[in-house]
Parts: sequence; structure tokens; C-alpha cells
Amino acid sequence: MLYSPISGLAQVYAYAKQPDPATVSPVRLKAPQNVTYKITYPPGFRMRNVGRTLTILGAGVLIGGIVVFHNADKTIYTYQTSTGTYNEVDPKVALGVLMVMGGTGMTVPGIILWSKGARKFNRYLEQQTACVFNGTSVSLQYRF
Repeated sequence: MLYSPISGLAQVYAYAKQPDPATVSPVRLKAPQNVTYKITYPPGFRMRNVGRTLTILGAGVLIGGIVVFHNADKTIYTYQTSTGTYNEVDPKVALGVLMVMGGTGMTVPGIILWSKGARKFNRYLEQQTACVFNGTSVSLQYRF
């Protein structure tokens, strides 16, 4: 019986769990690539959802900041020590101001994104169900 390199490779790789695809077949040089599918959303769908989320979270942070600022002690305490005079304010005042600024910074862009995204999404939905004039008759077209 003659020894051929192909049958020798076949025997070697028969015992191996995962053979190297580059050496098994001269035709197949690369390992197979997994196909990944990307989910496509209609225009304005993600913009609308991100705007809605930003608006709701920003409004919550804004209201929370107003509550924290309102409950803070707003008096300024002055301490005199041997090294100098120090003024101290309740840290809730600064936290409340930062929360109000952050909440406003989230709510305003959120409203803009929500309204523009909803407009784009509704325009897309209207285009999907449209009347089409073909010649002498009117027909209703629905695409999905």
C-alpha cells in the first residue's frame, strides 16, 4: 500500500478534536466566519426612545434637585480660628444646584430628541401606508 500525504493527514486529523482548517484542505484557506445580523430600526425610532428616556430621567433629577435644594440649610456659618476666618454652607445646597443643572441638561435635549424622532418615525409610518395612483385607479399600498 502506498502512503499518500492526504491519507496521512486524514488519519492524523481523525484523532484530533479540532483540526486546523488552513492545512486540511487547500481550497479552504480561512476558518468560516460567523454571519452577524444587525437589527435595523426605522428612522427616528432610536432618537425618539433616547429622547423619551432622557426627558423622563432628567425630569426626575430636576425635581429631586429642587427638593434637595429646598430642604438644605441656607445659612452661612462663619468660623474664626487661629489661621483665619472660614465660611461654611450646607453641602446639600451645592448638591441641589448640581442636580438642577444636570436635570435641566438632560431634559432640554431629551425633549428636542423626542419631538424630532417622533416626527421622523411618524413620517416613516405614513410613507409605509400611502395611496398610490396607478393610471386610472386609486389603490392602497401597505409595505412591511
